[in-house]
Amino acid sequence: MQVKTFSGKSTSEIMARIKSELGPDAIILSNQKQTRKGVTCYEIMAALDMPQEQASPAESVMPLAQNDASCLREEWSRLRKQLMAVLKPQMDMQLLTPRQQLVFEYLEREGVKEDVLIDLWEKFRHAPDAPTLSVMNGMVSLSPWFDTNWSHKFHLLTGPFGSGKTSTTLRLALSLKKLRPKARILVVNADRSQGKGRLYLRHYTELSGLSYRELDNSAQWESLERDARSHDLVLLDLPGLPAHQQLDSWLQEVSGGKLPACHVHLVLSPLFAPPQMDAFVSRFRSASAASIIWTKLDEACNYGEIINQANNTGLPISLFSMGPDLKNSLAQPKDQDVWKLLLRHELPQATN
Repeated sequence: MQVKTFSGKSTSEIMARIKSELGPDAIILSNQKQTRKGVTCYEIMAALDMPQEQASPAESVMPLAQNDASCLREEWSRLRKQLMAVLKPQMDMQLLTPRQQLVFEYLEREGVKEDVLIDLWEKFRHAPDAPTLSVMNGMVSLSPWFDTNWSHKFHLLTGPFGSGKTSTTLRLALSLKKLRPKARILVVNADRSQGKGRLYLRHYTELSGLSYRELDNSAQWESLERDARSHDLVLLDLPGLPAHQQLDSWLQEVSGGKLPACHVHLVLSPLFAPPQMDAFVSRFRSASAASIIWTKLDEACNYGEIINQANNTGLPISLFSMGPDLKNSLAQPKDQDVWKLLLRHELPQATN
């Protein structure tokens, strides 16, 4: 058995080193917090049951297959759970102020994950006199949709089936038209099925004086960039992914390699369970990812996944969507909207 002790200033730093040096099969044996010359540091002892096999030169340059990458993610997830099991009992709630303890309990009840809570505990512990919300604001970044200067005119809304992509695309288009009456907006349905969503989107866009296109084949994808020249903004409603497909590879396949430069906005709902959410986010990861849009807030019972996925993806929140109507259903996120959701279950005020 290979045993090694790692030291560092934070548990996240140590976790990264354990993964890098011992791999995802490492087992956590012990965890200690020490103070040296007034500086707090952590020591974690990890072990590897079997010595790692040396990869041949040919193997070292081979890219990971999709199944291999999935296995690595699962193994790292198990390692993280082992580490969290060791670290969580080390958190002494008495080191926090009463208000910090109350906020911590609320977030735990909302389903915020243990690694996020541990990070928050450390921040609270080192800032006992700071306002609670000022410490928490750095956990979630925001990019209000209507106020952000986006680099590209193409915006792709993607996410799992049932997340509300089509209604969000339409709400966004109508809101933009209201804010910028002279803007030329093109709404594109890239769902090749003949479902009700297509008819719904086409009916309301044409009724509202917006341009509408459908993408059924690679030739239409090729002509999309030409059609977009006469428009200021293009919103694409993408379908849910077929089973076992990754977003970027699927887009290249259906577009015939003609995908224009774009921003991808991940549309998610707190209604999905945490395992489902992690699986969705893994499949919908994209090199062009720009933000997360959270939908169906009025139907959710808790909102912990908003924090979890901000931590998981590193993406800012650009919009909140709620309610059944097309109007008064979108809200640009403000600094304290997320915390009002989690701590009070208070929905943000619609801005459209």
